[in-house]
Amino acid sequence: MKKFYSFIRGIFYVPFKLLYPTKVLNKRNMPASERLISVSNHYSWKDIPVLAVNVKGYRRFIAKKEIGKNKLIHKLAEMIGVIFIDRNKADMHAIRQSVNALKAGDGIAIFPEGTRHKEADTGLHEIKGGVTLLAIKGNAPVVPMIIDKKERLFRRNYIYIGEPFDLREFSDKMLDAETIAAASDKVAAHMKQAHDDMRVFISEKRWIAQRREHRAFLKNERRANTAAKRAYKQYKREERHAVRIARKATV
Repeated sequence: MKKFYSFIRGIFYVPFKLLYPTKVLNKRNMPASERLISVSNHYSWKDIPVLAVNVKGYRRFIAKKEIGKNKLIHKLAEMIGVIFIDRNKADMHAIRQSVNALKAGDGIAIFPEGTRHKEADTGLHEIKGGVTLLAIKGNAPVVPMIIDKKERLFRRNYIYIGEPFDLREFSDKMLDAETIAAASDKVAAHMKQAHDDMRVFISEKRWIAQRREHRAFLKNERRANTAAKRAYKQYKREERHAVRIARKATV
């Protein structure tokens, strides 16, 4: 599945980069491991290729089962690792598939609101309990990925990477309606925080400051490496000099 996912991603890469230019903000929040659960708001079917093209790493997208009614789409979706879920109930088959994928080291991508936003609707909707249950069972870092607005041809868009969190405090509890609701509230709170942070990030163009910080960090790293190499060369010269003196003394 990973190979076919990479193949499809490669096909979509250039067209979507050109047609739907998207900038990923706050990449420093992205965990190094692919084993994570990304939670995103949802505008249209284009969200999936836009996220796949712009955010590195392999993720198995969770899609509502209604999409898979078309046999061709269902087959292609399965080939890239899409997991179909009934969002209106605790779909244990989909949850088991997702947990097994995470155990194998894959990532999972969820649209937990369970519905698409209208073009003018940039807020966040209610989080569905079924996907929250999946996130609890998955026992992996949860990363909010907020899409700024609905994709439009040749219009700049943004994806904001929020602060990772987890739902471990719910894993040992009885997963009843109250627990699921509390976990859903936590997911919603983190997504809202990421959404609010994105608004500030964009208005202040904070990626410019981050770029400067990164360049300064790399510059300091190069200086430190150069100083370390010089110190090592000096040490080796002194060591060779000490060996020569020791040899002369024994002659």
